[in-house]
Amino acid sequence: MTADDSKHQSRRSMRLAREQTHLARERTILAHIRTGISMFIFGTVIVGFFSDKDFATELGSIAIVVGMLFFLGGWISYARSNRRIRTVLAEIEEPLERD
Repeated sequence: MTADDSKHQSRRSMRLAREQTHLARERTILAHIRTGISMFIFGTVIVGFFSDKDFATELGSIAIVVGMLFFLGGWISYARSNRRIRTVLAEIEEPLERD
């Protein structure tokens, strides 16, 4: 194996690792979105069907707020991890690009 083959292999491994990380982050954000939407819909249904009962309105409102928080928390987490991953990848790839 030559030095060029070794560089090519390490670059290919780096691209694969980057893609795996990207896909994992996307799965995480989609899980947050799915959970948030489910909680929001659950809360809306509770409020809609049982609007005559005080506890149901409170419970539904809490579920709606929790759903919104999941949705918002997922986006914030995704943005933070994007910044972190870009920084780490730049530090790792810098020596590879110099060669």
